[in-house]
Amino acid sequence: MIILAFGCHPDDVEYMAAGTLALLAEKGHEIHIATMAGGEVGSPTLKAQEIREKRLQEAANSAKIINAKFHFAGGYDLQIEYNREYRQKSVKIIREVYPDIVLTAPPSDYLVDHEITSLLVRNAAYIAPVPLFDCGEPTNPIEKIPYLYYWAPVGLRDIFGRKPYFHFGVDISDVIEIKERMLLCHKTQDEWIQYLNNISIADDMKEQSKKMGTLINHNYGECFTQHLGMGHPQDNILKKLLGSLVVEL
Repeated sequence: MIILAFGCHPDDVEYMAAGTLALLAEKGHEIHIATMAGGEVGSPTLKAQEIREKRLQEAANSAKIINAKFHFAGGYDLQIEYNREYRQKSVKIIREVYPDIVLTAPPSDYLVDHEITSLLVRNAAYIAPVPLFDCGEPTNPIEKIPYLYYWAPVGLRDIFGRKPYFHFGVDISDVIEIKERMLLCHKTQDEWIQYLNNISIADDMKEQSKKMGTLINHNYGECFTQHLGMGHPQDNILKKLLGSLVVEL
């Protein structure tokens, strides 16, 4: 199976889905990680191009830990829009990777960039098989609509403070150290969050993973909601791939 985790910023995937990706990688599946933006505003001192180069390299280094391939859609931090340009960028990534399974940000999250990325990836997963959709450069349509899953919102709350609806959680207790190693590759993001919010990204990630673990009666977890709209597969392929590590909620 080919799995694509498509987030907004470098480190988004690691924060909410790297444990599940690590488990899938251990089982021999092909893993891809993509980001819509380059994190261009995530520094109090560096210029946009400097921080972009650093963050994209950190993302590539993180992906290597689980032998994943990293992709950059070419967008700009805090400027993600649901428009033709970004729809083309999103579909291009989907067609390049040709995934069976796509993981992405939830429809409701604390940052609009995350929410627009969720919408763009959702749209791309559905229209990537459409032969007449033009990406602006030659691409081959994929043969079928992939499975689509949303990871948890940051803070495990939607924008109204409500607990999100999850279909299931994945027990990531055995790979939490791998998830932490991947996240800590994002040194510049850790420095930025320390500056902005005075928190450690590793500590915050582990706290959220513990809370999701509690929901499934394990030490650490990652929770997901499956997109079940018309055209998308309706069975839970992650349950088939990960077996007892997936706990339905």
